[in-house]
Amino acid sequence: MGFLDKLKGETKPEKTAAKPGKTGKEREITIEPLTRIEGHLGVHAKLDTDAKKVNDAYAYSPMFRGFEVILVGREPSEAVMITQRACGVCPVPHGFASVNAVDQAYGVTPPPMGVVLRDFVHGAEQLYDAEVGVLNLEGPDYSEVAVKKFNPDWWDEAQNTKAERSDVHGFATVADIMTALNPLAGELYLRSLLVQKAGHNMAAIFGAKHPHVHTFVPGGIAKINLSASDIESYLTLLMRHVAFTKELVTATDDLLNFVLAQGYEDVGARDSNFLAVGAYNDPEAYSANYEGMTEMGRKRLVSPGVILNGELVTTDLVELNVGVREFIGRGWYSSDWEQEVETDPAGNAIEYEHPWNKRTLPVPGEYGKWGSKYTWVTSPRWKNWKGDGKNNVLELGPLARMWVTAKAGLAPASTGSSLKFELPAAVVPGFKFADKMDFEWKIPAKPNTVERVRARAYYHAYSAYCITGLVMQALEFMKAGKTKVWTPYEKPKEGIGFGVVEAMRGACLHWCIMKDGVIDNYQYHAPTTWNASGRDPEEQPGPYEQALIQSPITEAGDPAAWKGVDIVRTIRSFDPCLGCAVHVHMGKQILKHELLPFATPE
Repeated sequence: MGFLDKLKGETKPEKTAAKPGKTGKEREITIEPLTRIEGHLGVHAKLDTDAKKVNDAYAYSPMFRGFEVILVGREPSEAVMITQRACGVCPVPHGFASVNAVDQAYGVTPPPMGVVLRDFVHGAEQLYDAEVGVLNLEGPDYSEVAVKKFNPDWWDEAQNTKAERSDVHGFATVADIMTALNPLAGELYLRSLLVQKAGHNMAAIFGAKHPHVHTFVPGGIAKINLSASDIESYLTLLMRHVAFTKELVTATDDLLNFVLAQGYEDVGARDSNFLAVGAYNDPEAYSANYEGMTEMGRKRLVSPGVILNGELVTTDLVELNVGVREFIGRGWYSSDWEQEVETDPAGNAIEYEHPWNKRTLPVPGEYGKWGSKYTWVTSPRWKNWKGDGKNNVLELGPLARMWVTAKAGLAPASTGSSLKFELPAAVVPGFKFADKMDFEWKIPAKPNTVERVRARAYYHAYSAYCITGLVMQALEFMKAGKTKVWTPYEKPKEGIGFGVVEAMRGACLHWCIMKDGVIDNYQYHAPTTWNASGRDPEEQPGPYEQALIQSPITEAGDPAAWKGVDIVRTIRSFDPCLGCAVHVHMGKQILKHELLPFATPE
């Protein structure tokens, strides 16, 4: 089955006919499954075919899994291994955030070299995962084969549009870039697959393997007999990404500037409300003390923070944690749990809906009831608890973290409105541009489909920049004899922890409560938990839904035959990962077929 056949298959004929009683002005469309993602996601949308806009939208997951409940009663360190199994694409951030949370619960801070090596593993995955998103998951939506089918007028113009940075990426026209994105055939699509191998191999040097690394342990990393040659091997592979990102960013810029020129600036647009938790630690600022997170976060090269209506309201990880709410919303769950935690370790009040209190209590419901419960994804929100007290719908992802980092002014590359940095020369056989290069990612006019993809490409380059600096720091530690990678500890009977790091798709947050030496409650959020969330108790749509509602439709042809290409471009710009977002454990209960036709017994 070819690429276009798969895209056609996303929209089942019986689900895309005009709604009975309508003349064609409004049409309902259900796209399920939405492919090229990890897990299963559907979108139900109401289209105004005259105005060529999306009137309403519902994002939902019909997939259920079991992690949060099966962790109860286990050794907290086991969560570091088990939570990585949420996903084979982005496992490391779960392991990283989990080990951060367990560090806090145990009260053990790793030595600086242990912190650096964890970041090496995390950074390696970020590099490979950015390429997957831009070139293999999102790129095909703008490929020759897709554009010719759905936006043929674009193709005609692209053939006559010069690619401004052809001196770097080597493609003469925008049409050539589109051709290079053709699935399983295009040059960029295939070269991305090859470069990704370097990311996997980099992660394996210090993680033992990838995916699902085995070396993250409370207090550090299990890397025996660390040598300078290990770091040099990592650096050699890193240079492949340094070389390739120059082509990746410039080709992406030329393509997306063209797409914007076709009138795409309002597709997938929403308000500037973001959350990021940061990444790439200052090795000597890392702290397993809860209140120490404030300084630790602010010294990360990717800054933590919350942006509301374009304004940065905090860069404090403690403040950020206190504001998190996880509402059941339209999810198939019960909120009938007890409030077991009333204050955090710093004495701040913790509310009933905070993940330290929340329990995963599934209550299966009926499929397709858009006015009622309709998804296995909950509705996380952030309460501006030091401000107006409102619960806010926040977007997570590369656009969020680049925006926060640029605006916060904490990282050396931040200017307040952009991120400016330089990558060194990298003479690597098979790559087109060897010279050093300056980069500047600028805060865009608005969040939209195009800018999410662009931010992911630039984040690849920024990650390469950050990791290159960490490699130099690790080599200095080696010279100084600071090679200790683990801190011994005595495990306490009780503890509480909050661990965070940026996954490629956005912030990854883990909460752990230990009693009598085992996990009493464990909750975690992937970025897709936030981005794919449904309506909350205040009827606020989630980020996917907000990005779709009132979004323009550019698809050519008879509206009765529309496949929803603008809808899937928008959803894929967030790079969904449903395997990470949905966690349900049903025990021995058998789900009734008439309620959930997609369900199977455990």
